[in-house]
Amino acid sequence: MGKFDEIFDDVVVNAKAAVAVVSKKASTVYDTSKYKITAAEIRGEINKKLRDLGKFTYKKEVFGVDTSAEVAQIISEIKELKENLDIINGHIDSVKNQKKCPHCDAKLPRNSVYCNICGAKLEDEAPVDEAAETVEETVAETVEEAIDAVGGAAEETAE
Repeated sequence: MGKFDEIFDDVVVNAKAAVAVVSKKASTVYDTSKYKITAAEIRGEINKKLRDLGKFTYKKEVFGVDTSAEVAQIISEIKELKENLDIINGHIDSVKNQKKCPHCDAKLPRNSVYCNICGAKLEDEAPVDEAAETVEETVAETVEEAIDAVGGAAEETAE
């Protein structure tokens, strides 16, 4: 029976490791998908605002109507939406463990020292922001819960 117990223990350890990897990947995919959907919605709003901006510009040029207040309002809204989109894209990069090259905007692995597109030397990163820390904590909690669940199931199977 000793040999069987060793094999079973190895299977349990390997299963826990596999669950941890799968859980982390699933969490990353879920978070990335959620952020991508939000980014698509923001891009849709930006496109709608740009159409409205075109309508007001057309009215001004064709009919001579003063639309400067409406144009200023829409421009302000577009700027705010673009700022939000940049934040969401930053979260996507954080979840994917990527960063942007400040020179050519290429997406690179976070630990890159040089950009593999333009060759620029990349500066050391600033501290991770609070949102990225929250995502990392959530992933860690999910992994721990999955390991506990697999461990409990393995113990019940052993009994």
